[in-house]
Formats: sequence, structure tokens, C-alpha cells
Amino acid sequence: MDKLRLCFVGPARAVPLQRWVEWFAIRGHDVTVITVEPDTSQEAPAFHQIDVSAPRALGKLGRILSAARMAAAVRRLRPDLIHAHYIRGLAWGLPLAGGFPCVATPWGSDVLEEQGAFREWYSRSLTRAVLRRADTVTVPSAYLETRVRLLAPSGTPIVRIGWGVNLTRFRPGLEVGSLRRQWDIGEGRRVIFSPRLAQSFYNHERVIRALPAVRAKVDKALLVVGGHSAEPGYVEGLKRLASDLGVADHVRFLGVVPDSEMPQWFNLAEAVVMVPPSDGLPLTLLEAMACGAVPVLNRLPQYAELVRHGTNGFLVDPEQGDLAGTLIEALTATGITDGMAKRNRALVEDVADQDREMERMERYYRELAGGEPRPAGG
Repeated sequence: MDKLRLCFVGPARAVPLQRWVEWFAIRGHDVTVITVEPDTSQEAPAFHQIDVSAPRALGKLGRILSAARMAAAVRRLRPDLIHAHYIRGLAWGLPLAGGFPCVATPWGSDVLEEQGAFREWYSRSLTRAVLRRADTVTVPSAYLETRVRLLAPSGTPIVRIGWGVNLTRFRPGLEVGSLRRQWDIGEGRRVIFSPRLAQSFYNHERVIRALPAVRAKVDKALLVVGGHSAEPGYVEGLKRLASDLGVADHVRFLGVVPDSEMPQWFNLAEAVVMVPPSDGLPLTLLEAMACGAVPVLNRLPQYAELVRHGTNGFLVDPEQGDLAGTLIEALTATGITDGMAKRNRALVEDVADQDREMERMERYYRELAGGEPRPAGG
């Protein structure tokens, strides 16, 4: 099978993009990521990186410079295909990158107005220009497809291709004793995991506020909070809140969790809680479900595509104060939640197998790469 020269544009340090591009690199394709957020982890990535970031002091001018550098880098690479992941910011330069076949994949906060996608006066028109430039747009959910269709030109091909989960890595039954020892989590503790970014948008404080009521019914309950991309001062505020509520000894703040540990954390957790006011369809949720954790989620339409309340998880309205009661149910209704765990594993195997999703994407890549290139700027 002939290998393709694939050029990705997006945040190289973001785990979802890393998983995507690594699959194609392992498959034998020549993969390059053009980015302003390079992966600087100690383990060498399986793909090439081109850092086009500009000095922060340049502000918005730096954004323009980075987009121009990205376009120039694409022209030098002459790839078979460009794939933009996250279609604001750096991706705004794609209309200048030549006539190479192009795929665009919005993530959520780049196209959802309620998440600030169009906070600058020019954002909407530039994002629409990226969608107009794309030969194909991929989305992971019906909800996101609906929102993208409001922005994309009529007739734009939009296909449902999800992130996909590595079902070998993310599975039930993994050893978790090392995490228990490292974080002083006794064998009897009932773990709730709030894994999203350590930013106020994700409402970790609501989970902490619910913890005293949860512990009144489940005295072994313990909350674990992730810490990726921490908002300045936010985690310190969460720690003060936990102390003020008298539950500081029953919360663990993990900081940045190595990606290699995430399958174990999802195995250790009995409930995984996510209550942001808006979302895409996060890979984190799919991976948690693949490991058998029971999801407790804000009642959002995009979550409801995967989770039916009381069948394979719980949907709550945290503003109405039912979060604590739902977490108690998730920790105590053992017979019900055991069934949820099995259903979630089967569901992810059916709709979110990474190999199946990426093989579908590969077929689109080959089809697009075999077509006629667009005129430059088309």
C-alpha cells in the first residue's frame, strides 16, 4: 500500500491529535504536524513537527505571522493532503496554503459560540473561510454536525468520523494498585474522577461542593481532579474551597496526568464526572466508558447521543442541585452500575473503535489525494 504524505495543522501537544496522527505514522505514512503548540514531552513523538509559533509579545500580529508561516511550510512540504484539527487560530491561514486537498475537523470550542469561538470580530468569517476551503469536514457527533452546517457553505461534504479509542490500551481490569499507593488511596475508597482541563469552564468546583453531601452517604468517597492546562490560580482556589468545606483530605489534585496513566485512572474510578456548560464529544468520555467507568454528565444534547440516563450513565442538571444525589446513586447502585459498565464497553467497541474509525479516514484521504488539486487560493 503506497504511503501518503500527510500534513496536519493543529495543537501537537493535545492528546486527541497525537493519537490521531500517531495512528497514521505507525501505519507507515509520512506524517508532519505544523503547530504553535509542539509536543515537548521527553518521549520523541512518532511524527515530524514544524513549530511556526511567534513571540508572545507580538500578540495578534504573532497570530498572523504564524498563519503565514504555516501556509509557507505547507507549500514547501507539498503534501498529498492537509488535515486541519481545530479550525480557528493557526488554521485560518489555510486558504493561503495552496490547492492541496484539505480536510477540516472542528473540535467544539473552535465553532461553538458559547465557548468563545467568535469572540473576535473577524473570527466567524475566517472560520467560515477554512470550512469553505475544505474538501471534506469530519465531525464526531450529530450535535457538532448541526452546528457546523450553520457555518459551512451549502453542499459541503460533512462526514461522521470520531476520535476512536485504542481498545487495547483502554479496557477494564487493569492493575491500579500502583496509583493507590502513589496517591494514598486506600483499597476501600470509592473514587470519583473529574478529568477535564483544570479551568473554570469545566466546573470542578461544583463537584467539590457536592462532595460533603456525597460523603455523608458514602463515607469512603474520594474525589480525584485532573490538572491539564491549568488556569492561573484556579487550582489553588479549588484547594481552598475543599479546605473550607472540610473535605481537603478527601480530594486529590493530580496536576498533569501522564497519558500512559489515564487507562489506570479510568479503571480506578467508579464514576467519571463532567459538568461543563458546553462541550464537543470529548475523547476523554469515550476512553472512560471503554474502561468501564460510569459517566455522570451535564444534561447536554451532545452527551445524550452516547449516554441514556439510568441505562448506561447519568445526566444531571448541576445548577438544580442534583449532582450530589446522582453521584451517590452512581456509587451505591452497584447492580445497576455494573450493567452500565458492560453496556458502555460494548457501545464503545461498536461506535468508537480507533482502528475502524481511522481506516475509514484513511479511505477518505486516499480518495481526496487521488483527485485533482484545487487552484491556489480556491
